[in-house]
Amino acid sequence: MKKTKFNRWFIIAIIGMTGGMSFELPYLKYNYQVPMESLMGLSATQVGFIMSVYGTAAMILYAPSGIIADKFSHKKLITFSMLVTGGLAFVMALYPPYWMLLVIQVLLAITTVLFMWSATVKAVAILGTSDEQGSLLGFAEGMRGFGALVTAFLTLWMFQMFGADSNPNSLKAVMITYGVFYIVFGILCWFVVPEETKQARASIPKTEKVTVKDIVTVLKKRTTWYCSLIIMGVYTIFAVLSYTTSYLIDIFAMPVVMATFIGMIRNQVFRTISGPVGAIVSAKTRLKSPTKIIFIGGIVTFAGLICLIVIPASKNIIFVMIGLVLLLAFFNYVSRGMYFATIGEAGTPSKTMGTTIGVASLIGFLPDVFIYPLIGSWQDTLEATQAYRNMWILGLVATGMALVFCMLLMRDIKKNKAAVMAATETV
Repeated sequence: MKKTKFNRWFIIAIIGMTGGMSFELPYLKYNYQVPMESLMGLSATQVGFIMSVYGTAAMILYAPSGIIADKFSHKKLITFSMLVTGGLAFVMALYPPYWMLLVIQVLLAITTVLFMWSATVKAVAILGTSDEQGSLLGFAEGMRGFGALVTAFLTLWMFQMFGADSNPNSLKAVMITYGVFYIVFGILCWFVVPEETKQARASIPKTEKVTVKDIVTVLKKRTTWYCSLIIMGVYTIFAVLSYTTSYLIDIFAMPVVMATFIGMIRNQVFRTISGPVGAIVSAKTRLKSPTKIIFIGGIVTFAGLICLIVIPASKNIIFVMIGLVLLLAFFNYVSRGMYFATIGEAGTPSKTMGTTIGVASLIGFLPDVFIYPLIGSWQDTLEATQAYRNMWILGLVATGMALVFCMLLMRDIKKNKAAVMAATETV
């Protein structure tokens, strides 16, 4: 690891916050759908399609993002991406025509996913050893949440200060604020994020640069698939838990404002604190294995989902259910902070680390393609109780899958460590 002039935890905090806030602009609909419709003259269908374009482009670009991260400087990729993303925010603030907004979403997928996603994960991963991956990436995940939380509240303050939906300039102020943040953090990353040493780059012979053969090798490794399917299981649970706000409204008749507040705690607040908690557990306790931490979280999640399925819904136990929902969210975010660390724990060579991250992202985030339309169709066609029962069962299946592949990965890691120790003893 290269010696840096900044504390590595500070570097990770900057990288994490940068990565977290970078996705706020393409996902602008989450907080500002109604203003996008009323102030930009878009229909709900158009806003939804804008999201679909970004999601589809992102899915295509996850895998090549790993190759890009292995071939180019992660420092330059992150800085360039943030500067361009900031420029795109200023273009959006002009309220361009619909077709241009679609083009911008594709460009945002290129900057935030192709050039930046795997680069930010790799930039954090190389700051420590394989034994430190859980603590480093867990802390980075928490900082992603903190970055998103800070920018979300600041842009909301700007939106209200400019008159909210009564002033056409209010949403422009939001976009400009994002643009300024992106450019500032892009410049900050240029000065803070360390470059890979010339010696490290020179030590890789030209014949060892990432090739199609390397990609095939990555795909042939069973640990690549174990890590990818662990990510898929955890990410599916994350998608399922994103419906807990509507669950509290539809099943327990909770007021919308209160349910939204619970949703903010589940999403932004827990995302901010859970990753660092997982990092501390990984760094300061005997439980240093990210895979074991995910496995334990999976057991708790499995039990919690069974409770949601079998316990009859009643207003008398609403606070119990709120506590259960938040508990599941906590362990899910801890697992999200750990799941890319399984790649390093599996002994993935640094030369193909970025490629493996890209492949695992493509496979692991595949639920984005089908899970939201599936759950939406259940909500539209089934009674509320049956729709949410199906949803919890889906989460249960995903949790079971994550547990199985955690066990398989732990078995392989144990065998590899035993083989290394045996080889050391014979020398």
